[in-house]
Amino acid sequence: RLLAGASVARFALGAPYREENAAWNVNFERRHAPSEYFGQWEGHAYHPSPPDWRAVSIYQLLTDRFVDGDPRNNEMYENEFDVRDMAFRHGGDFVGLRQKLPYIKGLGCRAIWISPVFQNGRESYHQYAMHDFTLLDRRLGTLAELRELTDAAHALGMYVIIDVVMNHMANEFAFEGHEVGVTPFRMHDDEEYKLRLRDRGRKLFQTPAGDQPYEDFWYNNTWDPNGTYPGTIYGRWGESAVDFGRGTYSGSDFHHNGDLMDYMAIWQIHFGKIYGTMDDLRLESPRVQEKYIAMAKALISSVDVDGFRVDTPMQVPLDFFKVWAPAIREHARSLGKERFGIFGEFFVQEPRFATMTGRGITPSMRGTGEFIEGPATMKGGIDYGYYWYLFTSMVSGRASFMDGFPLAYQEELQHLDLIDPVSGEREYAMWTFCNNHDNWRMQVMASPQHMRLCQALVTFWPGVPLHYAGDEQDFNTPGSALDGWAREELSVSAAWRAAATLPEGNPANGDNFDMTSPSYLYIQRLNALRAAYLKDFGSTQCDDISVPATGAADVLAFSRACESEGRVLFVGNFH
Repeated sequence: RLLAGASVARFALGAPYREENAAWNVNFERRHAPSEYFGQWEGHAYHPSPPDWRAVSIYQLLTDRFVDGDPRNNEMYENEFDVRDMAFRHGGDFVGLRQKLPYIKGLGCRAIWISPVFQNGRESYHQYAMHDFTLLDRRLGTLAELRELTDAAHALGMYVIIDVVMNHMANEFAFEGHEVGVTPFRMHDDEEYKLRLRDRGRKLFQTPAGDQPYEDFWYNNTWDPNGTYPGTIYGRWGESAVDFGRGTYSGSDFHHNGDLMDYMAIWQIHFGKIYGTMDDLRLESPRVQEKYIAMAKALISSVDVDGFRVDTPMQVPLDFFKVWAPAIREHARSLGKERFGIFGEFFVQEPRFATMTGRGITPSMRGTGEFIEGPATMKGGIDYGYYWYLFTSMVSGRASFMDGFPLAYQEELQHLDLIDPVSGEREYAMWTFCNNHDNWRMQVMASPQHMRLCQALVTFWPGVPLHYAGDEQDFNTPGSALDGWAREELSVSAAWRAAATLPEGNPANGDNFDMTSPSYLYIQRLNALRAAYLKDFGSTQCDDISVPATGAADVLAFSRACESEGRVLFVGNFH
């Protein structure tokens, strides 16, 4: 066992293929040349993409918080595994998830979205603090076990979407002069910061760029007086900005600008260090782009994944996606995956995610037939616009706000580039949801009855319905998912025993793979009705909705169909 203070990256033994890391490495390149990394799966027949992503309901889960299938991988480090504490790792892994795929399939969900899979910090059970982009986290399982998971899913007619992080890594660096506390954001004029190692006593990797805390991405404290930030970036309202200043650490793979404190500031949200704890990658650099593209391709080739959910795209320069997304689609197509899914976390207003959907549209381009220069980027994403209408209606008790649902939809149809780059047809593939891993559960903030109504709505509303693990078992722990409260696991765990939510305790305290529970059967029936009436989608007509010209107060009603027959009518009273 390693000591508690050991680094995951040191334990990982690096990303170039070596015999000692072969069991976890999706890269098969032995040279230490990150831009040349590649994946493979010899003798494997790759699974084709879904004909239409709109026909797929998605089940989201955090792998560590689902099922512990192999206890042998739980305690890679001391003092990080403790099922009594929601802030620690709980042992969920690829083996356990594979064993429970029939449970998810029985719910009627044909795709799973799982949390990131690569090496993370000691207690980063969520997997969003990256140390590496080619080595699987040993606590989740081996390459063989992840392959067994995707193979099993495909055999059941299901698809696997992996959460990918590119904006940031872990927390190896501090900004010089600000080793403790918040670091003010700066750009240019020789005011940017040199990076200093947080743990100066730790063992470093020997890389082509010298000793480094990360194996494949390297910092450089050499000031470039003529350095710039190339490309165009976009702000919260879709406004563009171009850098005309001079001076930066352009030879570094990381940003040296300080912390992200103002999420409304256009330069800060792209180049600042999120939470002051995650080292921000210089994704506008072609050098960094080449590395990351090679690593993402390796994941597809070695694992046969069907799609990516992109974390924090609003903090990534659009020019990165204009290079990365087409490269990923082309590579997936070479493996027989004609419609590899790329979906973003759109925790922003519609004018901003309009720049990241399809070819991208700015407010000034609306109605002109013009698009942002370059190929299509993301097919769709997690649509928070609808969520806030639901939140205001159900949680704040202002049911009249549901009138905004059809208005928001019509605006998105007009303001988003929804033309699929493969079919050439309009396809509305935004993800609609009631809950996810970042928010309070709706049934806690409102009521179980509100939750049932919400689930019915997202099932039949245009787009892709998203179901969050535990909703089908009425999990009801109050508190933010970001703090761990609403990230309960379905297998036995003692962490929520002390957080009683009902007279008999907390529903999350026990084995919850109950395929006969009322909420499980309810979601199962919703998905079955969706499949029966809307079938496999496949036409633009599927995205057309009819809304009554005059409606009743606090009632949302609409109908839709994919064929001339089999029309679905939804009527919901939100009062």
